[in-house]
Amino acid sequence: MTLYVRHFRLTCELANTYVVVEGETAQAWIVDVGEMSERLVDWVQSSRIMVTGIFVTHPHFDHNGAVKDYLKIFGEIPVYGGSPACGGPITHIVSESQKIFLGKSHAVPIHTPGHTPDHYMLFFPDDEILFSGDALFAGSVGGTSSELTKKQQLQAIRAKVLSMQPSVRVYPGHGPMTSVGIEKTANPFFC
Repeated sequence: MTLYVRHFRLTCELANTYVVVEGETAQAWIVDVGEMSERLVDWVQSSRIMVTGIFVTHPHFDHNGAVKDYLKIFGEIPVYGGSPACGGPITHIVSESQKIFLGKSHAVPIHTPGHTPDHYMLFFPDDEILFSGDALFAGSVGGTSSELTKKQQLQAIRAKVLSMQPSVRVYPGHGPMTSVGIEKTANPFFC
């Protein structure tokens, strides 16, 4: 496929927001919208792409705080998330392994509870792109509230993410981009 990703690092908790664009149709989703970014809006408008959805990985303000702001700009587009708690208004509650479409590309939500119970990664298998939210970072994992939730998170990542091709690019909620191969061999939580 022909997806490309534009990264915006925002000041709110130094969170990453991504615009993923399906090149053939020029349709785009914004992944994790922690704060309003005029720079992002200007880039979208100057790039002549059409934002057709928002995906929220989990219900923390640095990932969902600007949903309503972006809806005012881009219109009543679908907002995908793991539960209504992911920030309003979530119009499409996702479930694991369902297919959701961005233009001609499809994505698969991957449930990775731990950081929050309703945390979902977003995986585009044909393009080997994974948006990991706050479950998996370069060299680390997201914080959890207990040892039990930490165990759930690590188990989900091992079973569902580290089994992917090493070439899958990982776009985390904070910090630099990485890959499944790097995390499998160098992340101290897994090697």
